[in-house]
Amino acid sequence: MKVRLAGAVLLLLAAVLYVAGAVRVESEAAAASDEYRKARDQRHVARSRLAELERREAARARAVAVLAAARNASAGGLREVRRGLVDVLTRSHVSGVRLGVRPGRPPASAAVALSAEGSFTDVVRLTGELARAGNGLVLDRVRLVSRSPRVGLDVEASGLGSVP
Repeated sequence: MKVRLAGAVLLLLAAVLYVAGAVRVESEAAAASDEYRKARDQRHVARSRLAELERREAARARAVAVLAAARNASAGGLREVRRGLVDVLTRSHVSGVRLGVRPGRPPASAAVALSAEGSFTDVVRLTGELARAGNGLVLDRVRLVSRSPRVGLDVEASGLGSVP
């Protein structure tokens, strides 16, 4: 009987020690799982921030390159824009031409103000020539005004100089 009682006590003691150890190990595993989840979330946030910073840096580098190119070409670009406009205007059949070309804010090399008048056909043809792709102008504002029997044209544009 003493042996059975001692065996039962030992079995009960083993069960208590097993349960106590299992609970402790289980709580440690849960804590480790929480730490892993937090570390994984932090890694995700860090990668997202890094990707955003890399995109910003790439955009900044592109902007610096464009501005540097505009600064380097601004004097030559101003002359190119003026010469191109004078060529277009001499080929057109408009009169009362007023042309102003001044240095523009980067990336534009020139700011252009142009006014002229002529027949509707000539004014529309000139407007189409100014808007044609590849001439280095970006039209900001175009206004046609009826001045019977002629049509007035007012244009504000940005000149980009030579277009690659």
